[in-house]
Amino acid sequence: MVVGSLRFGLMRHPNLDLEIYTETPQVAQGFAVVAELAQVPGVRQVFYLNAMDTPDQGLYWRVDFEDEQGDLWDIDNWLVAHDHPNAGLADGLASALAAKLTTEQRLAVLTIKNASDRANKARGVDIYKAVMTGGVRTAQEFEAWRAANPPAEIELWRP
Repeated sequence: MVVGSLRFGLMRHPNLDLEIYTETPQVAQGFAVVAELAQVPGVRQVFYLNAMDTPDQGLYWRVDFEDEQGDLWDIDNWLVAHDHPNAGLADGLASALAAKLTTEQRLAVLTIKNASDRANKARGVDIYKAVMTGGVRTAQEFEAWRAANPPAEIELWRP
């Protein structure tokens, strides 16, 4: 399932966020899929993280893919159980944002995202929350908002 900024039209950097649900996340099954992905022309690197014993409770693979124009995409893949305590959280956020973001708020989000560099970018959910609940409209306002509102480990906010 596609979640993240592509889902609601606010992607700034080449990035895809996917959540993949299964009965029980299995490292070997995930690597079997990633082994096939790694053979796709343009795949440059694969990064793996076992987060089963963290609040994320999943297996993560980031696939770095260089497209024909030379743009490097990071494709974030979370493999989680159907009964994960936060199953559907990102999907619910994406649906709510798609339905509730105004044109003015979308412009503010893109302004803030455009001011961030890829290496030190803020979490999208923090930007959306700042814009929608804090009235933030600029990168400077966002940095002040972020300093006063440290991110939650698992963000449960919904607009």
